[in-house]
Amino acid sequence: MITKRILSAALAGVFAFSVAACSEEAPTTSAQPTATTAAAPAATTEATTPPAAAALSDKEICEAANKASDSMKKAMETIYKTTGDLKPADQQTILADMAKQLDKATEGGTSEVAKAVKVISSQATEAAAAKDPTAALDNADSAKAGKDLNAACKKAGVTTNY
Repeated sequence: MITKRILSAALAGVFAFSVAACSEEAPTTSAQPTATTAAAPAATTEATTPPAAAALSDKEICEAANKASDSMKKAMETIYKTTGDLKPADQQTILADMAKQLDKATEGGTSEVAKAVKVISSQATEAAAAKDPTAALDNADSAKAGKDLNAACKKAGVTTNY
């Protein structure tokens, strides 16, 4: 039961972060000719170096994790209702996608929430590579990672269920 809950939560994380990741394209800038002043070299440097993407806030990361959890559950439910089974290959695909989205959401993040999400992402990546993803997530480390994320998100003012 815990394995299915963790797998569901992990897969949901991937889907939520994919939605958030779609809107984070770096803005394009173009170099404008400027008058010869002391500030001109700085403007040229800024125009040629794309700005670093700002890390999401803890609240945003937690909210994305919740959306991912919901999406993952829906995807698993849809597959199960359609086929009557949730095959390891389906689980692997969903987990791999979730890990990518969690990684995207935590880019540049160093907070307790970001670290907790990175642990879950790492576990999802490992489980996605396993022959039996459910068994790979059915352990004390996965349960602890979920509890750590729930506690960190609670501090950020968001309730999660991992």
